[in-house]
Formats: sequence, C-alpha cells, structure tokens
Amino acid sequence: MFSNVAAEDLDLRDLFNASANAYVIFTRELVIAGCNDAYLKTVGRQDRDEIIGRPLFEAFPADPASDEYRILTTSFDRVLSTNQPDHIALIPYNTSRPGEPPVVRFWSATHTPLRNKQGELAYILQHTQDVTELQTLRQRDARANMAESGLLARAQAVQAASEKLFGEIALFRDLFEQAPGFIAALMGPTHTFQLANEAYRRLVGRDNLIGRGIAEALPEIVEQGFIDVLDRVRLTGKPYSGQAVPVLLQGEGKTQPELRHVDFVYQPIRDGGGEVTGIFVQGYDVTERWRAQRDLQRQTDLLQLAQQGGGFGTYDWDLRSNRVRGTQLFRELFQLPDTPEGVSMDDVLSRIHPDDAVRMTGLANGVSPDIEIPHEFKLLVGDRVTWIGARGTIVRDAYGQPERVLGAVHDLTQRKQIEERLDMVARESAHRVKNILTIMQIISENTLRRATSLEMARKSLVERISALNQAQMRILAGPQDSRLQTIVRDTFTITYQLDDRIVIEADGDAELAPRTGLGVALALHELITNALKYGALSVPEGRVFIGWDITPCPDQGGARVTLDWRETGGPPVKDAGGKGFGSMLIRNSLAHDPAGRADWIAAPDGVRCQFVFTAKAIV
Repeated sequence: MFSNVAAEDLDLRDLFNASANAYVIFTRELVIAGCNDAYLKTVGRQDRDEIIGRPLFEAFPADPASDEYRILTTSFDRVLSTNQPDHIALIPYNTSRPGEPPVVRFWSATHTPLRNKQGELAYILQHTQDVTELQTLRQRDARANMAESGLLARAQAVQAASEKLFGEIALFRDLFEQAPGFIAALMGPTHTFQLANEAYRRLVGRDNLIGRGIAEALPEIVEQGFIDVLDRVRLTGKPYSGQAVPVLLQGEGKTQPELRHVDFVYQPIRDGGGEVTGIFVQGYDVTERWRAQRDLQRQTDLLQLAQQGGGFGTYDWDLRSNRVRGTQLFRELFQLPDTPEGVSMDDVLSRIHPDDAVRMTGLANGVSPDIEIPHEFKLLVGDRVTWIGARGTIVRDAYGQPERVLGAVHDLTQRKQIEERLDMVARESAHRVKNILTIMQIISENTLRRATSLEMARKSLVERISALNQAQMRILAGPQDSRLQTIVRDTFTITYQLDDRIVIEADGDAELAPRTGLGVALALHELITNALKYGALSVPEGRVFIGWDITPCPDQGGARVTLDWRETGGPPVKDAGGKGFGSMLIRNSLAHDPAGRADWIAAPDGVRCQFVFTAKAIV
C-alpha cells in the first residue's frame, strides 16, 4: 500500500481515527460497521457503542416520506447498483439523540464503495462534512440571509439537476443492460472491457469482465481471429461486421467449449480529436436461427433427393404474374428453359398434347378446384410423347382469393407403357383362348363326322386335343428348336387330318432368333385358326399354300427370309380394313426386327400374307 513505509510500522485503525475528516462505514444492508473519532464528534456522539451495529435509520431516525430520507437512500442505491462513488451536495438531517430537541443541520456527503479481495462490493464508506453554521445564519442581517438563501437555493438546484442527470444515466444503463442483443465497450490497445451488458455476459458465460483485457477475459478466442479483427478496426478506423460467424466459447465451469453463431458489428469509438480510443461491440446470438436454417437445408436436400429418386418435379405458379418456377426435373419434363423469373403458364400449356390440351387449359384458366385432384395427361414436345401425372394445391390470400398454386408432377410414361403391354397381353390371351375354343370345336365336328364308332371318336379326340395342347405349350414357351421348318411343322400339328390340303413349298431352312421364332409361330397360329374358322380350311375345296425363300446377307452375317401364306378355294373374303385384333397381332409379330414386316391382304380368291424377317444363319 505504502511503498516507502514498512507495513508493520502502521496501524490502519490509528490512521483511520487520526483523520480530521469524518468517516463512517456501512454494510450493504446500511448497518453502521465502524466510524472514526471525527465522525463521532461531528454527529454529537460520545461513544461508538451508541451507533455501531445499529441500522442507519435506527441510529439516526428519519421520516421515510421526508426529502432527507429519499436523498440518502437514493445515493446508497446508486452505489450498490453501479459499484461507483456517489455525491450528495446538500442534505438537511437531524442527528440529535432520541429524546433530545431536534437539531437540523446541513451536510455534504460522499459515498464510496469498498471492495473485498474478490472485487465484490462489501462496504460503503461515507465521508460526511457539516456545512451548517446556524448561529452565523441567525446573526446575519436580512440581506445576508437572502444571499445565503440564494446560495442554498442554487445548491438545491444543483442537487436536483444532479439527481435528474443520474436518473437519465440510470435509465440508459437499464436499457443497455436489458438490450436483447449483446453489447460491450472495449477500450485501449488491449481492448479492455469498460461495459458489457447481461446478454454479452450470458453469451460468453462469464460475469467478471470489467477492467480486463479481452485476451485475458476470453482466452479461448485468441486463436480464432477475433483479436486480429479488433486490432485492424482500431488501426484503420473502419467498422467490421460478420454474419452467422462461428465462435467457440468456454464459460465458467464448462469443460468443453460450446459452438455459437453470432451476427456482430465492431464500431470504432473516437475521442474529440477523432482518434480511435475503443471499439463498440454490438450483435445477436443467432445460433438457434443458424441451427434452424441448417436443419431446413438438410430437410430440403432430403426432399430433393426423394423427389429425384421418385421422379417428382415441383412447381410454384404465381397467379398474379402468371409465371411458373419449377425444379430441374419439372423443367426437364416440360423442356423449359432455366430462368430466374420462371416461364409463363402459356409456355407450359403449349407443351400439352392436343388430345389433352382443351381439358388441361380449362383447369388452368379458371384455377378450377379440380386442380387439387390427380390428373394424367400427355406432353408433345417435338415428336416425343410423354405421359405426366400432376396434382396441385391452391394457396389463398388473406381474403380467400387464389394467390398461387403449388404442385408436383411425375413421369408416367413407363407405367403407361407397361399398362399398354398388359392390356395387349390380356387381349391377346382372350383372343388366344377364343381361337383354341374355335379349333376344338372344328376338331370335334370333323372327328365326329368321320368316326365310325364312339370309341374311335373318343380316341381321335384325345389324340387331337393332346396335339393341340402340345402345340400351344410350344408356342407359349417359345420354340425350343429355332429352325424355320420345325416351327412351321409344330404350328400345323393341329391340322394333321388336313395334311392333303396344306402345301408347303420350302426352299432350304434357316435358324431364327428366339423372339423372331415366337413371332412367326404366333402369326402362323393366327392364320391357321382363321383359315379353319372362316377361310380356306373351313370348306372341303379350300387349300393353303405356304413357302419361303432365303436370301444370304454376307455383310450382315445372316440371311433374309421371305415367307408367303396363300389361301385358295375358300369362301369370299370380307375386307375389314385390317382393324381386327388378329390382323393387328399379325402385323406386330415382327415389329422388333428392324428389317422385318408382315403384310396381310384380303385378296378376292383368299387371304394372302407375306412375312419378311432376318435369320441368324442358313442351315
């Protein structure tokens, strides 16, 4: 404490008592803890035991409604709340003993906080000075009394102004302390904390900041670059701001630092000469917002992955501007450009197939509520047809009027193709069953007509139905032997009783691909069924000629086969325009072969059909 005096040579109590100034010490609860001799003399007490250990207003009573009580308690409250000294310019107070006539004297007082070793306010030191000389005032003439009254009035005015100023300062301190964002004032080259509000202390997890440099108070941020930024702001005088900046803070009692994200501004503080003396720090802890945005982005990414994986594209149609913005998959399906402002709804509708254009345009023009139910339609972009499934949701404004439509679309083309194939298979199966029943009917009639006994009829029916079954099994399973002659022979198994009416004019043999073999077998089965039911084989005079030519194709490593079917002697042929299911089945039998074709002609003397297809090799 004293650099040139040994500590053992001093007794602080003697030093305290030796002072000619009046001093008294109060606890935080305003209980008198001690005083010196000058104070006892000033307040007219003989012994310390009269006041020490007693509350202030018990030792020196005052009416709680009086000005002196208000002035005194206000000063003490300021010291306790700010931890700073406070001054009372003038206060009237009665210090007489209880039971004695009241003697009001005027005092000037200074209240100073006394801190313990931990820096916490433990006591308040009052330096009291008696500024009243009542006897002198009584002896002065009226003019002197008036002058003294003016002096007292000025002193009271100063006191009132001081209280008003302190009230404003207290208000600003309260606003500073209660501000929702964190605020601090860092002074000097070491960025020493002069102010830090409750939000700042809560953010960093520390209360003991005032008077400490930032590197000392928050050592964990030294390596995170914030002090370098503060130094640069102090050097250049230019503000610095950051958005959602990550910072690791380790509060008191924490074993691990905690990651927070903050928006902040470093604003230089300048003195009257324009020199930077400190930095004002203001900002917000945006950790929860950052986490929410991170989680939202994750959910958005997952949704996009789900949309892409499921083939869904989404769109946002603004009804006021009539413009549509969509995801990448939406734009790809509709073949739309990627523009920030989106595209007009007219551009979207122009890509709808004419078969569906009227229906879908009607939904869009009136923003029909039906837009919220699933719809299927075709797109026609260039020569490409795409099936689309779509569903929307109408978003309305505060007045209930449609404002925008949010929706999703997905590609149905593959599903539609599968449905068409399934429908084709179902129709083909029904047609095949019908043909089988027709053949069985024909076999039964011919067998019964020619049989000489029931036993012979039974035996013939069993053999022929078994042959029919084997032929059907070979057709359904696909030809095991892919040679052309074998396929033709297996197909005609069901007509062996009519062999004399079927003429095969073969020119060699060829090996067919499995799919080609199956297509040829199905087409021949259709032709022979029709011949038995309606054509040349349905009358005794009718005949069927079947033959083929094989042309080598060395450049392709195979051959081209031309197979002809010709009926004669049958009933007149009625041309149905080739629109029947059987005709369609024949024409599509070789659709897989780029060089393949099947031509069906209803000639006057009988049906004619020519097949051209590729063979794997010549046998």
